[in-house]
Amino acid sequence: MDAKAVHDRLILVTGGTGYVGTALVPMLAQRWPVRTYDSQTFGNAIAGTPNVEHVQGDIRDWWALQSALEGVTDVIHLAAIVTDELVDQNPVKAGKINCEAMVGLLYACKKRHIERLILMSSSSVYGVTGDVAATELTLANPMTRYASQKLEQERLALSNASSIPVTIIRSATLCGPAPRMRLDTIVNIFSKQAYFEKVITVHGGDQYRTNVHVADVVDLFVWLLNTPITMINREIFNITAGNHTALEIARIVQKAAGGDIQVDADKRDPRSYRMSASKLRNTLGFKPRRTIEDAVWDNLAWFKAGNIDDPNADLWYNNRRMAPMMQET
Repeated sequence: MDAKAVHDRLILVTGGTGYVGTALVPMLAQRWPVRTYDSQTFGNAIAGTPNVEHVQGDIRDWWALQSALEGVTDVIHLAAIVTDELVDQNPVKAGKINCEAMVGLLYACKKRHIERLILMSSSSVYGVTGDVAATELTLANPMTRYASQKLEQERLALSNASSIPVTIIRSATLCGPAPRMRLDTIVNIFSKQAYFEKVITVHGGDQYRTNVHVADVVDLFVWLLNTPITMINREIFNITAGNHTALEIARIVQKAAGGDIQVDADKRDPRSYRMSASKLRNTLGFKPRRTIEDAVWDNLAWFKAGNIDDPNADLWYNNRRMAPMMQET
């Protein structure tokens, strides 16, 4: 392991006050000083976290971003427009945030001599995989603009790996609670429906989904920061806790929370994909510790603790909260 001492390292997390960021940053801050760079569209649920400095800014603002990189050794890049619906609302603006800003970030990282960049990508780059669990060697076949932009992000990052060591995480759909919670990913949707509405609505049901607990993704980031760069430069790693059909996920939630399952066979979701994380386990010895059941129980405990007053408020849903922003230039 080549982890630096606390005083030798400063980690910048773009999108650090988002869903993943608010779970990740407090964990990183227990080990190293951290700076977040985020538009804070959803506020800042981790304001006041010790050992963390927050910079509010637009990822497209190269000058502000370069300033935020002052003294930084490592960058974790989470900032992005992350749903198909939002990208489709304004593909040009989404492209500027997801792809053009990536060019600016890479240039700024070179100027600041950043030691490593870890990019959060998505399982969606594989497209529909059917009965096959995609590995990192599976040919990417993005089916949406969002997935295409994530793949372009990867290409841009890897093309600069000779001057900035780059590692890419292709993450399954995230689930489980975080300070800036999302209720619009499949496990979290079903958990919310079962707890608050007592009815889980499944569209179709036979489509496969690959999911992972947000806390396991956090653990992976920490693991990568403690891994010699020579082992992970130019590498892509899938992370998933498993593959289930939508109906199987609904039954897992129902077993934990109760409620009825309502299947809407007329409204189907054509997206169906599976993913393998064997490379991560075999190469780095990392394996997610939490199951989908764990994520459901954690969600239910989070709800029961009173962390949410109105489960239908726009704050918990990316598409609703960000739709007005996507109408702007």
